[in-house]
Amino acid sequence: MLPDLPRNPDKARSSIWRKKGTYEITLKQKINGKQGTSTQQYTIAEDSYYHQQGESLWWNDEFTAAEVDVLSWNYDQGTGKWGNNEWQNYTNKSENSFIRDGMLVLRAVKSGEGQKIGDYTSARLTTRGKKEISRGRVEVRARLAGGVGLWPAIWFYGTKASPYYSEIDLLEYVGCDKDIIYGVIHTTATLEGDEKVSSSLKVPDVEDNFHVYGMNWTDDKIEFYLDSPDNIYLSFRPENTSDPRVWPFDSELYLIINIAVGGDWGGMRGVDDSIFPREMEVDYVRFFRK
Repeated sequence: MLPDLPRNPDKARSSIWRKKGTYEITLKQKINGKQGTSTQQYTIAEDSYYHQQGESLWWNDEFTAAEVDVLSWNYDQGTGKWGNNEWQNYTNKSENSFIRDGMLVLRAVKSGEGQKIGDYTSARLTTRGKKEISRGRVEVRARLAGGVGLWPAIWFYGTKASPYYSEIDLLEYVGCDKDIIYGVIHTTATLEGDEKVSSSLKVPDVEDNFHVYGMNWTDDKIEFYLDSPDNIYLSFRPENTSDPRVWPFDSELYLIINIAVGGDWGGMRGVDDSIFPREMEVDYVRFFRK
């Protein structure tokens, strides 16, 4: 069975990752209270990469509903408790996160005078306690929010490996370092001074165009890639995965998508109040497993 299908036919075609064959797809659209449907057939000439790897879709959100799916997503809310001396107030308000044209939109807004904590609102959505994974493939297709002082991120965190620290930053983007994406893996070992596990990549259109931010997490390695599984730009494969200081990734983590404002890294060159509002758009989130 295919997942809920988007209103955009091009997106519908891209959603078919299964084996070769002909699929009948019904698209639904509601405009001004009137609903219509259209059924078309699409033929897939070759098995998808994921099918060839023996992977199947475990969970996905194509953001085709009218509202954010609360069975899959939580809203973190509040100010001053997110670390890194950030300035934003995370809310569950519709002005900060909503569905538009088959996309999840996160919007950072200047809501006060500016230049201090609480003067900006934004959104931070998580799958904590709802959709958590240990191993598998993750792909998030997104267009990033830019501007000096913004810090959008797509990352994984959890406490099930406690007392050992586990965090996977699939994507971090600081607007003052325009067109450079960062991937970082944090463990107890890296926090205690072992060699940092990180990489960066110059991508000249991350604010204007959508890209797939991908991760492949197996028993002994974690790889980050951009757009295609063979375009790997970070690979973490420690010699000893039995040491939880170095490899705490046998426990489940949950996904976080957010836009921070300011902070030790995001605000290292200040916050430009003229940029607001700014949006990050997420086309889909897909978790695959073997």
